[in-house]
Amino acid sequence: MWDFKAARESGAAFDRPFFEFFQWGTIEKNPEQFDFSETDRYVYAAQVNGLHILPNIQPFAAWDHTGKGKPHDMAKYRDFVGHLVERYDGDGTDDMPGLIIPVKHWEVLNEPEFQQEPLVFFQGTPKDYLDVLQTTYEAVKRADPSAQIVQGGMAGMMAVSTSFWQSIFDLGGAKYFDIANIHSIGHGEHLNLPAFRTFLARNGIANKPIWITEVQFQQARQTQGYTAADFAKVLARSYIFALANGVEKLFYVNIRMPPVKSGVPFTEDSALIDDRGEKSPIFYAHLTVANMLGGLSHSDSVQTIREKVGDWSIDEGQYKFNVNSNTIYALWGTGAPPPEITGNVKVTEISGEQRAIDASALRLTDSPVFVEPDLGARTK
Repeated sequence: MWDFKAARESGAAFDRPFFEFFQWGTIEKNPEQFDFSETDRYVYAAQVNGLHILPNIQPFAAWDHTGKGKPHDMAKYRDFVGHLVERYDGDGTDDMPGLIIPVKHWEVLNEPEFQQEPLVFFQGTPKDYLDVLQTTYEAVKRADPSAQIVQGGMAGMMAVSTSFWQSIFDLGGAKYFDIANIHSIGHGEHLNLPAFRTFLARNGIANKPIWITEVQFQQARQTQGYTAADFAKVLARSYIFALANGVEKLFYVNIRMPPVKSGVPFTEDSALIDDRGEKSPIFYAHLTVANMLGGLSHSDSVQTIREKVGDWSIDEGQYKFNVNSNTIYALWGTGAPPPEITGNVKVTEISGEQRAIDASALRLTDSPVFVEPDLGARTK
């Protein structure tokens, strides 16, 4: 089981479960023999900790086909998806006993463009994936018209990703997901967002919400020797930038390091919980951003005052958020603070530490701060 308690304490609202829990053959072990017990236990454990679920539907069952290609019997797969959605939609019909939070978002596979070792998430052509996506979309909507389909996360903006997804879009695949989805594993503080937006717009997909369902930072050329405190700044800058530019949800990958060596270039310095089980600076940065901006909704507003996007880092950021009628500035960089900020203000560091100062004493650094003009507007 994942560390749901630590995830919730860090400000997380969603859990993206291990793929196996929502794999066709895990639940329908033989044709028309459904066993939800393992998946139910996972869903319940997450939900008692207050976490929503973003399941990743995996269309693989050994009795239907071997490997990771599209199902041989699409009718049986469609029937499975209907049973799966009905189990967790919260409509009172055939629901999981003890269901607390209905599941209203479903992702269809993960990084399907990755088809070679060591990362094989799908095996097939873009048309094969589109067949799975369309079948899943139609089955989900039939079982729960209010549910939304999340694009199987693009691994990034590399050629292998854009080529695969361009073929899907050329085939009309954009109509079969409601939420666009990009990943960023060590790809920079911009989280691939500017290039992804351009890619979507070029394909006439400018109005879909965007989620980033994998965010992870790692030791790389740009972050060589970074400490947990350095990665805390990286996370804060990237999350604020993403939220200011319209991303609705972000999912951080490593709450803790995996219990076994996996060969991935991650260290405990970029995990929320370190190897001793203690909360790291990045944990508190995640929590602080969630506390300050987690309530951002469609009815709120964001004004970009100053922004400088580098090849890897977000060098300057000055944003004015209006969240639930509260004004919150998020600021970092080498420039002066916005001149409109005057008088007494409350400053919140990414560590969560707060202080009251006069705005004239505010100095910006590479570590973001949240500034609230009205000391009585928010209390922590």
